[in-house]
Amino acid sequence: MGDVFCICPSFRAEKSLTRRHLSEYTHIEGELDFITFEDLLNHIELILTRVIEHTLSDPIIAGYIKALNPDFQRPSTPFKRLRYADAITWLNEHNILNEDVEEGEEPRPHVFGDDIAEAAERKMVDTMNVPVLLTHFPHEIKSFYMPRDPEDNRVTESVDVLMPGVGEIVGGSMRMSNVDDLLDGFKRHGIPTESYYWYIDQRKYGTSPHGGYGMGLERLLAWLCGRYTVRECCLYPRFMGRATP
Repeated sequence: MGDVFCICPSFRAEKSLTRRHLSEYTHIEGELDFITFEDLLNHIELILTRVIEHTLSDPIIAGYIKALNPDFQRPSTPFKRLRYADAITWLNEHNILNEDVEEGEEPRPHVFGDDIAEAAERKMVDTMNVPVLLTHFPHEIKSFYMPRDPEDNRVTESVDVLMPGVGEIVGGSMRMSNVDDLLDGFKRHGIPTESYYWYIDQRKYGTSPHGGYGMGLERLLAWLCGRYTVRECCLYPRFMGRATP
């Protein structure tokens, strides 16, 4: 079908009670065909800049944003691109410790392979104060369907878009197109393959280089409008302890 997208509700099973998590949120998902990882990064950057350009071109909407977020500045392009390994180095150089440790353990310097916690990630992007495309995460901490970087087998062709004041607003990656690589991913993560026969068949009987992303609308609005929490960015915020209306 080529490039496709959807805008629909998504539901979070994790018990995440933070200012950037909802149990139900609006998910903007896109999937692009016959692309490279560089194409995917460029597309995500273009989508964000065009949305901002289109939004600010409406004087009424621009006035609302100015009232809510007087300090908002349209980000310049290209966005800063930062590999995960370089982010680990940056965090340690700035003495931002990994506080996501076992109970009773002391915070420690970050090491390659850590899943960078929300607080550390936000400190980093707030200090840089520019949008950041954080790329090439280790395969151990990413989803089974994300392919390895051909130049560095330790990492995947994956990306998170981080915005000052909010953190991650987009997550994306290329998708495995080789059936053997995909089956290895299932095995590595201990996922039964029976329910995914249709996904495996797509690779078995032919596919194309493709990738995609998911964008959280409420997080995008929180960044654009300078809101402290995503709960202010939807009509009926549902989160842990609040499922109605």
